[in-house]
Amino acid sequence: MKKTFFVAFMAVFLLYAGISRARADATSTVGVQISPDEAACGITAADLSSIKAIQNNASLGYSAELQQELAARKNLLKKTIACAEADAKQDQETLGNTPIDPSFQELENQWSDRLKSAVSYYDLQSQKIDGAGISGTESIAKEILNWRQNNYTPLAEDIANFITWSDNQALFTKAASRLSQVNNLVSSPLFSENPDLQNDYEQAAVSLKAAQDENAEAKNALSQSLAPDQSLLVIKQSLDSLSAAYQHFFDISNLVQSLLPH
Repeated sequence: MKKTFFVAFMAVFLLYAGISRARADATSTVGVQISPDEAACGITAADLSSIKAIQNNASLGYSAELQQELAARKNLLKKTIACAEADAKQDQETLGNTPIDPSFQELENQWSDRLKSAVSYYDLQSQKIDGAGISGTESIAKEILNWRQNNYTPLAEDIANFITWSDNQALFTKAASRLSQVNNLVSSPLFSENPDLQNDYEQAAVSLKAAQDENAEAKNALSQSLAPDQSLLVIKQSLDSLSAAYQHFFDISNLVQSLLPH
């Protein structure tokens, strides 16, 4: 499930929550798109437009409008919280299925505990909805949005970065093995005197060393709980350097093929 949909959706909910009948017509052109992830959560375009439709229904008396609008807001908020809770549970499962580097075990335990707390938090907020009025649903929505932005989003980004880093380790292992194989090849009597081949090998070694250093830097950034954007940047840099190494491997392969007798 995408992490970005919830903040966008809650912003839309708050927009509708703040619309009074006097402003309903002025906002009638507001457009809302539902992503596949949102639809999978049970949120539909009708859910998002229901509040405005009730406010624009001139046939409703004040009491009927208030009751229907409150019911629509509660329904929308409950679905949103259910999606957020499913999001946290999915992160729990993904983290639990990710091989853990021993140096990350304590941090993984902390992440797991915080995910459990997030699920409990959403449960608690959901239980508050039935007894809430219109202003109460607005307060709950604002509280969840602020909590998620300040607490859950950084946590989810840290976990996503760690999983990406963890998945990448097999690539670095394979690249180191490939460089060793290439070294044996370019050191053989048949190719040891070819300057182009030697240059490509040296460049591959330089690129792989840079990738490995950046990969270690990414590990340190994750273990020190630096800002998620900072960790992600170094992870991307390590993959760029690794890609450069593989490009040199590819060039070496082509050059070797051209040098072999036909």
